[in-house]
Amino acid sequence: MTQAAVVPSSTETASRLAWVDAAKGLSIVLVVFHHTVYFLDTSGLAPAPVVAGNEALASLRMPLFFLASGLFVAGPLAAPWRTLLHKRVAFFLWLYLLWTLIRFTFFATLVPSGIDPDDSANPLNVILALLLPGPSMWFLYALALFSVLGKLLRRVPVAVQLAASGALSALAGAGLLDIDSRWVAICRFLFFFLLGWHGKHLIEGLARASSLLKVVAAAVVCVAAAGAAVALGVRTVPGVAWALNCAAVVFGVLFAAWISRYGIGRPLVALGRRTLSIYLIHMLWLAVIVTGIRSLDAPQAVAYALPVVITIALVGLSLTTRWLLVRAGGTWLFAMPGRLAFRFPATQPA
Repeated sequence: MTQAAVVPSSTETASRLAWVDAAKGLSIVLVVFHHTVYFLDTSGLAPAPVVAGNEALASLRMPLFFLASGLFVAGPLAAPWRTLLHKRVAFFLWLYLLWTLIRFTFFATLVPSGIDPDDSANPLNVILALLLPGPSMWFLYALALFSVLGKLLRRVPVAVQLAASGALSALAGAGLLDIDSRWVAICRFLFFFLLGWHGKHLIEGLARASSLLKVVAAAVVCVAAAGAAVALGVRTVPGVAWALNCAAVVFGVLFAAWISRYGIGRPLVALGRRTLSIYLIHMLWLAVIVTGIRSLDAPQAVAYALPVVITIALVGLSLTTRWLLVRAGGTWLFAMPGRLAFRFPATQPA
């Protein structure tokens, strides 16, 4: 067999990376949309159908995000503990603690009370940050935690890892875990991180097989399954929410792989390479915008369009803000400071 037959071409490799970026881009747009609807609903500006639709999208946005995060974690988890803790865990915890403090300071000093449904101005969110994942920053906390868990579980059979995390996800999705909602979310999504890690080849095969027909079919299945779960009142039955998450993730992979092949998918691919800055910054701008429009008496048509318009604006404002901050020397806001950053040991001379 020739080398060309076994080594993927640069085009094939780029294509695989493109669909993962598209999946991450789709996820971050849905996260921004979710927070937008959440804040607007608090101020009475979100129509009930929009709120319901946003709740339905919960099956897709974070499971897909964690699945994509797990796809390329095999290398870091195979590294020595020192490398993993310094290069990955410390990185996520640095951003988590830094932006938890920034968020608290911003909401406590600049945002009127009643705007933020997460109570971000509560000092307990800072004091208990390492025990109770902070509002909206919990994703970074989860990535640091999942990295440690993944390293600890490396010698545990994959089937056991997926079965145990799947059962935990099923219980959490059914609302049977009497713990804080952010810990419930972490319990729900560990399975998808592990699935991305261990099922990489299976997921890549699903992506390669994507087509418009399969995307439409997956969308129909997801909508029909979600509708049936609500109509039958079984949404809180253990395993139902988990199954809906799995179906939504299949759709997300198929959709991302399909749309990344065309020019229309380029914005999602581009956003997927910039998710971190959008994730960190958008809530601050969202608070500013909702503060400015909370007394708005909008016509029905405007109320329906508002979440989409604000979501687009938040993405643009977040990327612009990051660019300005980095230009002003604020690289440390998005990466470990140079003196703390991981450095590979110098190689010894032969």
